Amino acid sequence: MRQTERVKNLCEIALFIAIVFFGVFIIKFPGPFGYAHIGDSMIFLSVLMLGGKRGAVAGGLGAAIADIVSGYTIWALPTLICKVLMALVMGAMIKHHVFGLKGRSLWIVAAVTGGLTQGIGYVIFWYALFGKAAAIAAVPGLTFQAVSGIIIAFVITEALQKTSLKRHFIYTTDGKGAETC
Repeated sequence: MRQTERVKNLCEIALFIAIVFFGVFIIKFPGPFGYAHIGDSMIFLSVLMLGGKRGAVAGGLGAAIADIVSGYTIWALPTLICKVLMALVMGAMIKHHVFGLKGRSLWIVAAVTGGLTQGIGYVIFWYALFGKAAAIAAVPGLTFQAVSGIIIAFVITEALQKTSLKRHFIYTTDGKGAETC
């Protein structure tokens, strides 16, 4: 890979680390055990624009840094792991056209599966840190965050793909342009 391509890739990852960070850090909704945020939607968007691996790096680091800055340091490592897994699962499913799906249906199935992967990961961490009752109590909040993230990302993705930014997507949902998901 040429030096300029490496620099471009690094800058794109850094940009999405910042976008995810702000999605987690700035726009959040308080809850009894922490907060919900729109960062997941930015992670889903990063997968569509950067691919699974680079989207996972951006999503994991952006969200983990936000946890540290927000004072939720105990969640930084679990967040890093769960967000990376979410993005990798979504990216792999889209890349391999799982179940023979294409377009929007593939995007939604991949995002839901990534969200479920993240949710299971967080429940495991809740259980390890605080016990069974806390893990069970965390499920509604985790579900709300994943579902809202999917909806927000879908709306943003559909809007951006109607602009000149469409050429920056690795995976598109409309059947035209870059590799179609």
